[in-house]
Amino acid sequence: MNSSRRHQSLIPLSREHHYGLMLCLRIHRGLPVNGNDEAWVRAKAAQAAEFFATELTAHFYAEENALFPAMFEFPGASELIRELTAEHRKLRQIATRLGGSKVAGLKVALGQFADLLESHIRKEERELFPIYEKEVSRDVDKLVERAVLDVIGNASQPRDPRLLQ
Repeated sequence: MNSSRRHQSLIPLSREHHYGLMLCLRIHRGLPVNGNDEAWVRAKAAQAAEFFATELTAHFYAEENALFPAMFEFPGASELIRELTAEHRKLRQIATRLGGSKVAGLKVALGQFADLLESHIRKEERELFPIYEKEVSRDVDKLVERAVLDVIGNASQPRDPRLLQ
């Protein structure tokens, strides 16, 4: 995911996608090794829930209120946007389960969260963003850029870098 090829308006979203993929990688690598370590599972679930709250909530807001509405009429975008919005809802539901009390449930929720977040990010980067970059007018692009910056800033750093450790 090379954000230097992205439209300026999408770069903050791509940066946050990178942070999300870092978290997914740590979960995917950690679960097979540490899945029976209750302390690790609880700590990673808490970390993922906090990442959702600090990073993804605003990120989803920027997409759902700036990017998606600007793109809805683009050829090939409406069904994809419906799919992505449904995935946002599903990720919100899974994130609420990351605060559960049973370790077995936390392990399942962590795996589901990382799997869905990773595939969701890749779908946006590989399918949605290319449609945007092909179809968007300069004026709409500037409006989307301003709206994204107003919500998430330039995202040059994660809001809480320790959540990616």
